Formats: sequence, structure tokens, C-alpha cells
Amino acid sequence: MKKKTLLITSIAIVVTLVATAVTFFALRKSGDAYANCLPYDATSITRLDAKSFLKAAKLGPKDLLDLLRRIRDNEDSNDSKSLGIDVMRPIYGFSSASGNFGIVAAMDDIDDFEAYLEEESKAGRASEITSQRGFSWATVGEQWLLAFDKEKVLAMGPAVGAAQDQLRNEMARLMEQERKDSGLQSAIYDELKRSDEPLAAVVAPEILPDASNTFLKQFNISSMNDALLRISLETDDNELEMDADIIAKSPAVKDQLNRINQLMRPIKGSQLNYAHADNVAWMALNIQGSELLDVLRSNQSVRTALIALNLVLDLDRIIRAIDGDVALELTTTDIFDNSDIQIKDLYLTADVANSDFLSDASTWGNQLIGVQALSQQDFAVNLGKSSVYFGVDKSTLYIGGERGLTKGGNAYLDDERSDIRDSRFYATIALPQVISRLGADEKIPDAVNEFQRLVFEMEDAGEFKLKLIAPRGTNIARELLLSE
Repeated sequence: MKKKTLLITSIAIVVTLVATAVTFFALRKSGDAYANCLPYDATSITRLDAKSFLKAAKLGPKDLLDLLRRIRDNEDSNDSKSLGIDVMRPIYGFSSASGNFGIVAAMDDIDDFEAYLEEESKAGRASEITSQRGFSWATVGEQWLLAFDKEKVLAMGPAVGAAQDQLRNEMARLMEQERKDSGLQSAIYDELKRSDEPLAAVVAPEILPDASNTFLKQFNISSMNDALLRISLETDDNELEMDADIIAKSPAVKDQLNRINQLMRPIKGSQLNYAHADNVAWMALNIQGSELLDVLRSNQSVRTALIALNLVLDLDRIIRAIDGDVALELTTTDIFDNSDIQIKDLYLTADVANSDFLSDASTWGNQLIGVQALSQQDFAVNLGKSSVYFGVDKSTLYIGGERGLTKGGNAYLDDERSDIRDSRFYATIALPQVISRLGADEKIPDAVNEFQRLVFEMEDAGEFKLKLIAPRGTNIARELLLSE
């Protein structure tokens, strides 16, 4: 009997614990319930995870509060009490179908938030707090409307006058809506969830500036039915990295991305050994020459330049011979003294399938510009005070302001060899050389001086990466957050 009683008692305890757990999880509020304010028809959603930035910068919540107050007051502040916002939970930004922009954040302490708004009101930066429709309201900067309760705060704008009254109706609806009706159920948010970077955004093409849309049209993208754009930003020790990915939705966009992948093959790294040690910029891709020529001719300005150059060199034949890696360098900063890039300031190397095009190179040129044979494989184009050299060394073509292949190599590119290989496009700029040349005439932001390299690469079609690289040992997140 005692065993039976013990068994029944044990089962009762387990059932009670399970029931308690189920009740707790059923009744508790979701950790992201405040994000129910996101509109389902948002044309962009951005997520800022300050906690991740602080971790990367090795800073604490108090440091972030100090930073926020310095930004707000535009001066140092020793007052680090809470602003009332939970900065350790993601903050969301969005653009609405109505054309307004908004921010959604979790409330940490409504009393502290109201105290903060009262400070802003006394300073003339915000209105007094009012109550309406079950929420508290305030206006900041005369055109940004705030609505908040104990769980969340929603800011939207810019709007003034009658437009602000309409915005109040939209905000009240968003504050009241349930998760099933919110942007948390949208296709844009589904794509945002795929990113775990501290700052990430998914954007519909419709809201991008004209310059961006011109670029996206090259991929057959004109609306969110064609594709979405996902952008993310993160830091890794001395690197600041921004990724921009095209998320294809339509067959036409997918086909275009596949075509680009076929056109721009993975880089093999065959031209890395011929890079100059102190180059200003270097870029590479892997392509078949006839395909490259078609791409160049598709641009009217480039096509006109090709016609002019073909009066001196049989450039079409040279380009058609290319089959493999192509690297182009900028070897000097002298271009900042001229409106045009000079050919002598560039150095091109490429894999070629053959050197048959050199068989009659000694007959190239005209009455104004002569072509001189230096050997069976090396030639010079005389341009008056300077010359441009071209030729083939084994299976590598060179064209530039010096004869033959440079054999020294570049230390930075050697270190990055594994990253460069298999990318479909890679480009880098040595920032100190550019900054030092511009420094006398241009005001360079302090943050820019932290960086040594700018890198742009495309791993696959529609997957772009931009990196700013500071010297090793630099905590770039900390530098950016705490820089004055």
C-alpha cells in the first residue's frame, strides 16, 4: 500500500509541475511581443541588437547609456540613469506603406522614460505627455510622434499638422494589433530572421533611391515581387563588414544571377604574384575574353574608348585571347591631380589562351602613335614623353607603364589569398595612400583614419561584401562607439 501511495503521490507532483509549466508558458508574454507594432505591409524592417555591439566592443549597458546621452546633448554627461528603454533587447526600425518611418523598442521602466521625456520637454525638445486611447503620447522635434505603454514605445514620422492626426490613428492601430496581424508574420521579417548580425535590414526595392534602382535593374529587379535586398553590418576585431544580398523571388532574377555566375567564374589567384608591393588599388575577376568584350561594349562610353584604342592596338584580339584571371592595378595616386586616369598609371595582367595576337603587333600604331617591338613577345606604345608596354610572359598578358611582369608581390594580397580565391570579384584600396593624398585638401573624418584597407568582393552573384579594415589589435567596434 505504501508503494502504491508513493507512486500516486509522485504522479500527482509530476502532473502538478507540468500543469504549472504549461500555464506559465501559455500566460507569459512573448520576449518580442513589443515588436507586434511592426506593420505587416512595411516596405523595410531594420533590427539593431545593441547587446551584440556592446559585446564586440567589450562595453556594458552603462557605456551605451552614456553614449546615448552624449549624442542627445551633444556634450559629455555624467548622468547615466536609465532612459527607460530596454537597450539590451533589439530595437526595430521600419518604413510603412503610408510613407512614414518608425522605431519600435521594448520599455524597461515607464517611470524613467516619462522622466526622460519631461527633461526633453523642459529643454524645448519635446511636448508634454498626454493620454489618449489607452496610451501615452508625446511629440519630439515637432514632427515625430511617440506612443507608449508599460511594454513598448513606438515613434513615427515625420509629420506635422493634419498629417500628424492621421498618423496618430495609424499608430494606435499598430500599438493594439496582435502578432498574427503584425510585421512579424511578413515575408520581409522572415528574411530578416535569417541574419544574426548586430545590425540588419531587409528592404523592398520600391523605396530605394533612383541610383540604387538603376543598379538593380541590371538584375531585372523593379519591385519586391522580383527580389528583396538584405543588408547587415557587423564588426570582427579590427574589421567592419557590411553585407548586401539580393534575395531573388522571380524566375527572371534567378536566371540573371545564374547568368552572372556563369560569366564571372571563381578567381584562381593566378595574378597575385604579379601585384605591385605598394599599389593603391587592385581588383580581379575570372572571365572568358569574348564575354568580357561583350560586357565592355554594352557601355556606350567604354565602347567609344575601345574604338579609339583599336586605332592604335588590335585591342579586340587581345581581349578575346583572355581566358582566366584578370587583375587591374592602380599604381599611383597621381590621378588625384588629374581629371582622367592615365593608362600609364594602370597595370593589367591576365591569363591568355594564346599569344597569336602578337604576330603582327609591330604593324600596329599610326602616324601619331608608334608601336615598337622590343622582342618577339614585348612591345612599347610611344606616347610622347611616356610609353605603355604590353606583351606576354609564358601564358600571362601584361599591359602597363613598365615592361614585363612585376615579380615582387603584395604582402596584403598574399595574406588574403585564401579569401580572394573562389570569389567572383575582388577589389581593395590602400586607404592611407589615398587619405594622405587627399588630406591636404579634404577634411577626413577621424573614424576613417582608423582604417587601412577598403575591400569589396562578390562571392556569388548578388552576394556583395564591403569591409573596412583597421590595423591588427584595433577593436573597431569600441573605436566607433566611443570616438568623439
